[in-house]
Amino acid sequence: MMKIIRLKHILPILLLLFSFQGITKAQEQYLLTEKTYKLLTAAQELMAAENYSRAESQLLALLKITKKGSYDRAVVQQTLAYVYSSTERYSKATTQFEQALNSGALPDEVSHPLRYNLAQLYIAEQRYKAGINLLKQWIQAEPSPPSSAHVLMATAYYYVNDFKGAVRHLTIAVQQEPEPQETWYQLLLSAHIEARQYRSAIKVLETLISDFPYQKNYWLQLSALYLQDKKEDSALAVKALMQRIELTDSRVLLSLVDMYRYLHIPYKAAQLLEKGMKTQLIASNQKNLNLLADCWIAARELEHAAVVLKTVAQQDNSGEAGLKYGRVLFDLQQWQQSSAILMQSLQKLSGKQVGSATLWLAKTQYYSGDYAKAKASFNRAAKYQRERQQAIQWLEYIEQQVESNTVEEEIVTISSS
Repeated sequence: MMKIIRLKHILPILLLLFSFQGITKAQEQYLLTEKTYKLLTAAQELMAAENYSRAESQLLALLKITKKGSYDRAVVQQTLAYVYSSTERYSKATTQFEQALNSGALPDEVSHPLRYNLAQLYIAEQRYKAGINLLKQWIQAEPSPPSSAHVLMATAYYYVNDFKGAVRHLTIAVQQEPEPQETWYQLLLSAHIEARQYRSAIKVLETLISDFPYQKNYWLQLSALYLQDKKEDSALAVKALMQRIELTDSRVLLSLVDMYRYLHIPYKAAQLLEKGMKTQLIASNQKNLNLLADCWIAARELEHAAVVLKTVAQQDNSGEAGLKYGRVLFDLQQWQQSSAILMQSLQKLSGKQVGSATLWLAKTQYYSGDYAKAKASFNRAAKYQRERQQAIQWLEYIEQQVESNTVEEEIVTISSS
C-alpha cells in the first residue's frame, strides 16, 4: 500500500466570495445560498482548528437539507471529503468526492483538481485501474503535469503489471527533475527488470551507484544484471570494486571512475569525476584533471576536453598537456589556436615527444594554408624515427599539391592569353 499524500484543501466557499453586482448568467449557477454559505463557513473554521468531529457533524446535517444534484450539495460533499481525508478515512472521502464530481454541478476549475485528489484516493485504496483512468483525464487537461503526477501514474501502472507504462511515466518524471528522488530510480529499476529490459536496468543502476556508492545492494544487482547480459568480465569487475567501498569517499569515487573506464563508459566516468571535483570529494589536481580530459576525449566530447586541458596546460611545465591540448584543438579544426599551443609545448618538451609535437605542428600549419612553414616543420619531424615515414609522406603530398596548383595556374594563363 502506498502512502497517500495529504490532499490539498481547496476551500470551495472562497471561490464564490464575490458580490451579486456584476454576476453573469454563467456565474449564477455557482452561487451558494446564504444559509449554505454561513454553515460551510462555520464548518471550515472548525476544520482550520482541526476540530474535524464537529465539522463532520455540521456538514452531515447540512447535506440533508441541500437539493440533490445542486451546486450547494456538491460543495458540501467536497468539503466533507476533505474532512474524511484529513482523518484518514479514505473510503468515505472517495465516496463524497465521487458524488460531488459525478453531479456535474462544479465548475471546471474545481472539478479539475478534484479529479487528481480522487485519483490519489483510488490508488491508495488499490483501485488502480480507476485511478489510472482518472489520472489520464487529468493529465490530458493539465498544461504542465508535475513529476509527482507521473510518479503516481507509474505506481498505478506498476501494480497492474503494466511495466512499460510505469517506465514511460517514470522516465518523464526523472527527466523533468534536476535531482530525482532515489525511490523513483528504484521503482524505475524494478519496472525495467519486470519488463525484461535489462540493459535499461543496467543504466539505472549505474546512475544509482554514482549517486549512492555505499549501497552494496546496487552493486550486487548490477553484477547480476551483467551476468544476465552475458558480460561475465564486467560482472567480476563490479564484484571486485564492491569489496573496496569501505574506503574513503575520494577513493571510492575514483574506483567507480576506473570501473566505468574498464567497462568502456567514458562519458559516465567523466561525469562522475567532474561531479566529485565540484563537491570537492576529488582533488582538482594535475593527475585527476588529466584523467578527466582523457575521459572526455574517449567519449568524443572534445569541447569539454579542451576546457579542461586549457587549465592543465597552463599549470604543466613538461609540455605534455600542451601537446594533448593542441591535438584536441586540431581535431576541433581550430588550426591557428592549435599551432600556437603546440609551439608553446615544444619549448618545454623533451625526448620522443618533441618529434610528435613537431609533426602535429606541421599538420596545423598545412591546414592553416602556410605550406612553407608546414614543409619546414615536416622536414624537422622527419629527423625523428617514429615520425619519419609519416612526415615524408606529407612532404610528398605537399609537393604534388604545389605541382598541381602550378599546372592549373599555367592552364589559366594560357587560356586567358
